Amino acid sequence: MAKVLVTGVSGYIGCHVTQHLLSLGYRVTGTVRSAAKAEQVRESLAGLLQPAQRENLSIAIVDDIAVEGAFDSAVRDGGFEFVVHTASPFTYAIQDPQRDLIDPAVNGTTGVLKSVLKHGQSVKRIVVTSSMAAIRNTPTANPDGLSELDWNNAAIKTFNEMGAETPAGIAYSASKTLAEKAAWDFLQENKCAFDLVTINPPFVFGPPIHPCSAPENLNTSVKLIWDMYIGAIKEVNPVLAAGCVDVRDVARAHALALSNPEAGGQRFITSSGPYTQTLVRQVLQKRFPGRSYATGEMAAVPVPELNLKSKRVLGMGEYIGLEESIVDTVNACIGRFGDVKSLL
Repeated sequence: MAKVLVTGVSGYIGCHVTQHLLSLGYRVTGTVRSAAKAEQVRESLAGLLQPAQRENLSIAIVDDIAVEGAFDSAVRDGGFEFVVHTASPFTYAIQDPQRDLIDPAVNGTTGVLKSVLKHGQSVKRIVVTSSMAAIRNTPTANPDGLSELDWNNAAIKTFNEMGAETPAGIAYSASKTLAEKAAWDFLQENKCAFDLVTINPPFVFGPPIHPCSAPENLNTSVKLIWDMYIGAIKEVNPVLAAGCVDVRDVARAHALALSNPEAGGQRFITSSGPYTQTLVRQVLQKRFPGRSYATGEMAAVPVPELNLKSKRVLGMGEYIGLEESIVDTVNACIGRFGDVKSLL
């Protein structure tokens, strides 16, 4: 099978993408920030892979993805047919939006493209993990809901106006929008032998398999579910209305994007349906009864996120539903961290 470079394999999505590609027979080289992270990734994946699959995993160290030429050594002479770029920060715990979100997202993405252009002569396609945060737009180009025609230019405008005072959520959206735009611009401005695909998921839930030693270190989206389960969230956020998708479907979409010739040059929304904290509460009350959960009701309604293109072109088929995703997320966290009494 083909060789694939996957950036950010110690992350929530990157680890799932790596495990899925290895299960399909691909030979994967993953990038992490340190030798310690490399060992943690191997330990996390060991029980999920067959011996032959484990032998198909190599690790390369890239300690700072925002540095010029960061990926040169990983790409050089790697003989990769594909590159999957998942490495990008998703956190609301920031001090400087430019330094903590914008620069790593934009420079990391363009850095991968530059390295492949210089050293990756065998690379046919790059798949970038973008986000619905780069698509959210009002009014939508399609009256039925958000589609691949939409761009979140409002987040960029707000960041340009507010700078360091930009709220974290908007700064994150700006970082994903700017990074994806930079990727498409790069292909327009350079003569590339490879094409580009972006996968645009909304909130991503599902069982974590990446290195994570404590609940407080969970990635942002999974921590939202765990905090609802343990009662750390006391009232639902009345305006947090978006879409969601299971991480295993996100991994599947990346793999399909590699193997489907028609996917080249396209964006793909990968969304299974709406997400609100009241919907999560309903699932938790049904599947984990006898606990106290956050109170309050929603004041906003999620805008539909149209996933028809992912089904038609990528062949995604049916997505994992919210209930299954939430239950598997909670059970995986209980299995890793132990169960706890509700804080409410």
